[in-house]
Amino acid sequence: MKVLEASKLAVSNVLKEGLTDIFPPPHEVHLLKNEKFQKKIIDEVAKCINGSSLESLAVGSIDHVLLPKTGAFDFRRCALIHPLDTIKYLALSLCFADSIEKLRPSNSRRIVYSYRFHPNNGHLFHPKYNFTAFRRRASQGTRKIGAKFLVSCDIANFYDRLNIHRLESILTSLKLDKVRIRQLNELLLFWANRDSYGLPVGSNASRILAEAALLEVDNYLLSIGVKFCRFVDDYRLFAPNVHTAHQWLTQLIERLWLEGLTINKGKTKIEDVSQMGQFDTEIDKAELEGKIQPKHSKRKSEEPQPQFCIVAGYGGAIPTRFRQPSKNEIARMKGSDPVALLKELKSTNLPTPEDIVHFVKALIAQGDFKGFAHLPEIANRFPQFTPYIVDFVIKYSDEVPPPIRRKITASFSKCLLKTTYLPEYITIEIVRLLGAVGYEDKETLLDYFRALKRSAGAYIGRALLDALEKQLSRGETVEIRKQFGRADPWEKRQIVRIVDNHLSEDEKQAWLKNVRIQEARDLFLAEYIRPTKC
Repeated sequence: MKVLEASKLAVSNVLKEGLTDIFPPPHEVHLLKNEKFQKKIIDEVAKCINGSSLESLAVGSIDHVLLPKTGAFDFRRCALIHPLDTIKYLALSLCFADSIEKLRPSNSRRIVYSYRFHPNNGHLFHPKYNFTAFRRRASQGTRKIGAKFLVSCDIANFYDRLNIHRLESILTSLKLDKVRIRQLNELLLFWANRDSYGLPVGSNASRILAEAALLEVDNYLLSIGVKFCRFVDDYRLFAPNVHTAHQWLTQLIERLWLEGLTINKGKTKIEDVSQMGQFDTEIDKAELEGKIQPKHSKRKSEEPQPQFCIVAGYGGAIPTRFRQPSKNEIARMKGSDPVALLKELKSTNLPTPEDIVHFVKALIAQGDFKGFAHLPEIANRFPQFTPYIVDFVIKYSDEVPPPIRRKITASFSKCLLKTTYLPEYITIEIVRLLGAVGYEDKETLLDYFRALKRSAGAYIGRALLDALEKQLSRGETVEIRKQFGRADPWEKRQIVRIVDNHLSEDEKQAWLKNVRIQEARDLFLAEYIRPTKC
């Protein structure tokens, strides 16, 4: 794909889907609705890539946020990349996307279900090839292929352990543009601090490159006759007998070793599926684990979402967003007693995720909105459930009685100010709650912002400013403006928005003019100060 075409598609995709599937689209994305500003960004991205070097890309370093993955102590290190840098990275990867897709096993073979490149109206990937289709294939494939044993395994820390130099060698072997490959390699090494490993997690660009990294593994398995399907690093092998199952698994392990990758031993299993009943619930299990997002919760980027939140975890049994129970679920839970369930939760040292989800949904089924007062205590006992609980109480804020809302606010405010250490993702979720309608606590947010250490986390400062944006007085705005010089780029863009919204024209214009000169390289920040005329 030509650089200009790739740049246009990258901007279109970011406008349609946001910067990442982990965080909702920040308000910077909505600036791209201005077609003339779009063109300015497209031209800048194309110019930077055509410079053919890391220096010409003019990207900044990236930060990372730890987000829940599966168990109580399982996390994924997710990348936080600035908007313009995200578009540059995506456009550079899109230069290779067409060629990579043509070399993958064809869709008709029903083998690879992850991120099939099929651009359409701003979206990059074919909607029919997804995790749901993969799990369905894993369930149905044993019957259709006639397999009696199913091997399930995935690659350990795939994105983190992917070798950048090996990826460069693979792309070079595909006879792609060597100058672009070298530029991409330098970018990835720069973001990895020259560590030679790792793709930024959460980006569509990384998904394109990750699929390229497994091309030769897929081709090897096909060449030796392995019956399998794959979604990213998740494999299912369909074997006729246990001996073949062991043989194929060993061959997969040996081939992954050649790429510097290993399988996750704790998740690897060989199962007798000659009786298919146990696999009829693969899809339900996947939805419970959070890998399949229900249709009504699909993220949209049409309207601004100024509050930071975690959109979805990367699988596992601990959800990060509350999913409204269906009518059938509510009917089944009519007999559940929230009081008894709460007593059971309190008597357990480490409650299971299923128990907590059951209790939360029982509150809805019984209409027990006073029972919401116990949710902060549950979040304290099982901290990884904080995002789920925060999302739940925000979605039901209108139904929760004001005294209960105040109690919830007080509990989380105390946790934010009194706890000596909170993981960044929990801090961000509490901040989100204290900025939400019905749970506002400006004083706590301001106190936390005033005492915030630069080492506290990559996105906490921005999350605080997002939560405070609509609550600030003129005096508080002036106070926050003073922090601009020591703020990071995420915070600077939000401080500019706050100043622009809360101060009079006479009071803000001189300051904004100076900022525009000082921060001229940040096109998104400059767009806030002087919007491109349509």
